[in-house]
This record gives sequence, structure tokens and C-alpha cells, in this order.
Amino acid sequence: MDALSAVLAPVRLQQIRWAFTVGRTPWGVALSGGKSCVRFHYMLRGSAWLSVDKTDEPHVALSGGDLAVLPLGHAHVLRDHPRSAHVRFDDVARCDSRRAVMQLEVGARGPETNFVTGCFVLDDPLALQILAVLPPLVRMTPDAEQGVPSFLENIQFIAREVETDRPGSEIVLLRMADVIFIQILRAYLARVPDDGGGGFLGALRDPSTAAALGAMHHRAEVPWTVASLAKEVGLSRSVFAARFTQLVGEPPLGYLTRLRMQKAAMLLREGATLARASQLTGYASEASFSHAFRQWAGVAPGVWRRKLQPPPA
Repeated sequence: MDALSAVLAPVRLQQIRWAFTVGRTPWGVALSGGKSCVRFHYMLRGSAWLSVDKTDEPHVALSGGDLAVLPLGHAHVLRDHPRSAHVRFDDVARCDSRRAVMQLEVGARGPETNFVTGCFVLDDPLALQILAVLPPLVRMTPDAEQGVPSFLENIQFIAREVETDRPGSEIVLLRMADVIFIQILRAYLARVPDDGGGGFLGALRDPSTAAALGAMHHRAEVPWTVASLAKEVGLSRSVFAARFTQLVGEPPLGYLTRLRMQKAAMLLREGATLARASQLTGYASEASFSHAFRQWAGVAPGVWRRKLQPPPA
């Protein structure tokens, strides 16, 4: 399994929402900021201006076929003109509307712009490390993404499903959300330079570091050492340790420990026993696992799990 697949395999999107919007000039919609809320706008027809809070670019022009991705949950405004008034779009902005697919109309009686908005929550710590190195806005155009036709086809397929809202569309769109999220990351990863830039995503493009990351994510229970990881990827111990630390930002065993604890936290949240969590994260005993978990989380595994349980009615 490649590194990106291994990192994203356990990730599941939550609170997935879609909207098809018809904007008639003059029009504008504003979306509030949302923690761990990833959003994108795909322009079907017409054009728009996008303004994203706390960024260097005050206004970004979008036209038909463009995709604007906001992976960090920044507040933003989408409108027909930089000075047009806007209305709140909070059902989509909060990612918590009860409706999975919405049809919306805004503006007056002028020329139409049609766009699809996708929104989902991603609070998985294993995936947040990838989002953390993305910019506030990723703009993709049809010309730039010609090398990934399946990505463009899936975006267009999703747009048709949202626009028509046919029977069964809701379940189709729920299934497609994971696919399109991974394809967005893959398309962005292809842009990362080969000179070691790009943070964690850059590390996924370095063959030896990516192989080590894939091995750790796919087989977290293996008793890895720096030497065994170096052997796994065909490098000397010292070269591997230095390259991994430079690209990932922390030493291999530090990363492995954090990965195991994050995986253990998810297992405990899903109801796994301490014995099962210990086994799947590479600890020889419940005692050694509990000690490591307490150092990482500040509380024992049992206490941490009890805090997740809802209060009695």
C-alpha cells in the first residue's frame, strides 16, 4: 500500500453536505469559519469572485470549470462582484445542516451563475497533519488538471448529482465524498516540488520517506526501530533518520509513537478493549501501552474513554 493510501485508509469524512446554488446578479454568499470543516466550490456556469479571510489575495476570480478548495475552514465570501452585498450561507458553513443536499437561490434577476458547494468535517488526527500543511485556498482549473481526467470526471459527476437531486443522489454523494477528497489531495500533491518542499505532503513524494510512512501506518503494530525502518527502505540508519526528520519534522520513532497513540485513541473511541488496542499498536502488554498512552494523553486509557461517553440521560 502506498504512503498516501496508508495514511488515509482509516479516515472517514463526517457531516457531509452538498448544495447547488443559482446566483442571479447581483448576488453574494458568505460562509463563516469552521474548525476542521473542509469546503469546496465548483463553478458550473458563469463566474464569481472569492474573498478568503486572513489571506494575501483579497479577491480571486473563478470561472466555469474552476474548483476552489478551502481545506482549513477559513471564512469566505463568494459573489458576482467584489463589492456586491452578500447573505449568510450558514447551513453549509457550519457543516451541521440536517439536509445532505440543498438547492438554493440567491440574488436578483440578472445573469445566472451556477455552482456546487461541498462541505465535510474532518477531525481525524491522522488526516489533520495533511490538512495542516495545505494553504488556505487551493484553486484548480480545467487546464491545470488535464493530467488527472478521472478527477475532473468525478467532479462533474458530483455536480450533476447535486444539481438534479435525483432519487438515490444522497447516498451516491455520501460515498463519493471520500473519493473526491483523496483526489483533491492527490492533485495538489502532484504540484509539490521535488526539492523537499511541501511539509508532510513533500515527505510523501520522497520515495524512501514515503515508504517508511506507509510501513508505519499500514503496520503500526510491528516493533519498528530506526535500523529496521532504514533497512525496509534501503538506506543506512543515519541517512534515513536525517532525511525523515528533515522532511517530516520529527524523528522516526517520535512520529511512530504519536501515530500509535492516535490510532489507539480511535480504537478506544470505537470500543476496543485495552488488550486489543495494545496489540494493534505494537505494545507487548497492557501495562506498557497504558504507560505510553498516559504520557501522550495525560490520563490513563480507561479515563480517556470514559470522558468520551455521553452523560446519562
